[in-house]
Formats: sequence, structure tokens, C-alpha cells
Amino acid sequence: MAEEVVGSIVLIVNGQEYDCATCEAQEQTGRRPVPTMNREQRTKYRTSGVKGYALSAAVVIPDGKDTIDWDDTVDARISIESPTGNYRTTYVDCTTTEVSESYSVEGETRRNLSMFALDKLKESM
Repeated sequence: MAEEVVGSIVLIVNGQEYDCATCEAQEQTGRRPVPTMNREQRTKYRTSGVKGYALSAAVVIPDGKDTIDWDDTVDARISIESPTGNYRTTYVDCTTTEVSESYSVEGETRRNLSMFALDKLKESM
């Protein structure tokens, strides 16, 4: 029996939807070691810090529709969802930190966006 997989990535900026070719999300836990001076000469403690979300997305640029100023993008939303609607993860309040362009031989133009998100919402139906 074949199963459905998560297959849709949509970036929403100012109510406009943009299809993403790729999206990579990293969650920083905020935990880190606290080095101290002690007889064993090793780290003995750790601290819990602030969680963070780093995103890297490649947006496909349709012909004549690249009217958005990507480097000024704030409060965007990226949703990764299944076609059936049984799975959805949404990163909210995304802000762009870096923008680059890539071109391929097949004529595809992409904007590669580095972003951070303020929150992650997991929804399962």
C-alpha cells in the first residue's frame, strides 16, 4: 500500500503565496555547556537558553511576478503540509536575513532566502 507523504511548501508574504522549491529548517535548542575551572578539568554544567528557528528556502520566481522586495521581508509565514491535510508545520513571523539568486541551465530562476522564525506551530489532524 502506497502512503501519501508531505509534499507542499508555501511561503506567504503579505497574503501572497509563493511556491518553494526547497526548505530547510533548523531548530536551535538554546542549550550550551558552561565551562568552569575544577579539579577534573571538564565541563560539569549546562544551561538552557533561548530557542530559535533558522530557515533556508528557495523560492521559484514566476515570470513577471517578482514584485516583492525580498530583503525587506518581515512577518512572513512558511507552511509545510501534506496534500491530504493530515500534517502541517508552520513557521510564523519569519524575517529575511540574507537573499541570493541562483540560475540553472533549465532556465529556472530561484531566490535563496535565509530567514529566522519566531515560532513554530505543529498541527496534526
